Amino acid sequence: MSFLLSELATRFDLELKGLPEVKIRTAASLLDAGKDDISFCTGRRHLSELEGTQATAVILHPDMADCYGGNALLSENPHLAFARISRLLYPERRRPAGIHPSSVVHAEAFVHHTASIAENVIIEKSVNIAAGCEIGAGCFVGEDTVIGEGTVLKNNITIHHETVVGRSCIMHSGCVIGSDGFGHAREGDHWIPVPQLGKVVIGNDVSIGANTAIDRGALGDTLIGNGVKIDNLVHIAHNVSIGDDTAIAACAGFAGSTVVGKRCTFAGQVGVADNISICDDAHFTGQTAVRSDITVPGVYSSGTLLEETRSWLKNATRFKQLNLLFKQVRDLTKKQA
Repeated sequence: MSFLLSELATRFDLELKGLPEVKIRTAASLLDAGKDDISFCTGRRHLSELEGTQATAVILHPDMADCYGGNALLSENPHLAFARISRLLYPERRRPAGIHPSSVVHAEAFVHHTASIAENVIIEKSVNIAAGCEIGAGCFVGEDTVIGEGTVLKNNITIHHETVVGRSCIMHSGCVIGSDGFGHAREGDHWIPVPQLGKVVIGNDVSIGANTAIDRGALGDTLIGNGVKIDNLVHIAHNVSIGDDTAIAACAGFAGSTVVGKRCTFAGQVGVADNISICDDAHFTGQTAVRSDITVPGVYSSGTLLEETRSWLKNATRFKQLNLLFKQVRDLTKKQA
């Protein structure tokens, strides 16, 4: 597919600088771009790449328009504009509707006639798969599961019984949804498993990365809100609730019954303790350990050197007192001056 630069400007409400009749066929980075490519630049730290790019057109912030003499589209958010144009240039590949003969679909399951079921899929009793869904090769969909319109499951995904998945979601290979949570009761020296009676409920427009695991609830449900984006290798334990439009990077982990607000972000390897409550618009940098409720929006970080736990706890308490100690020392210094 190709589009005139003027067409892209009109479609995405962008200001055009340069030749409107040039054609754009593909997208690339500033360094790799060539003829018919469009790229983007997010800031002046990339000026050297911008000056040397061979792209046919570049998406820039208006403040950088004078830094580039070639064809450009001007946007307040170049990265977002690039994402939208890329989606236009690279439409999703959709499988043809129908059920592959190697798949096993229970007689009491419902699969919409516009859905696509690839090779070696197992769909159990009372499953409901809505219009436009794609179920990739090797997937398993357990009893009483509901999958909303236009949702895509990549290859080799396991969805356990009674899971509810909303519209326009995408799940990547290897993820497991609705497995038993880590619930055990102590009996002497042994552990007795506690039945996990809840389910997983996933909202609309949710993305779940490869090899991520989301456990079913112990009594109530595990809840994933609308627009949530989850990276690869994330673990979400039983009865966790993730608010709308929250983004979670790889290797983050959420212990049971944690409640996360809307529009939060979790960088890689963030760990959240059980029964924690996190307010809306809270953001956590990489490897942050969240051990207490977060009630005020903002950016949070943690991290100390490894040491024996008893010593670490004492030092952590003293660390919280450092600001008060600083003020006391400063006041004493002023009095002595």
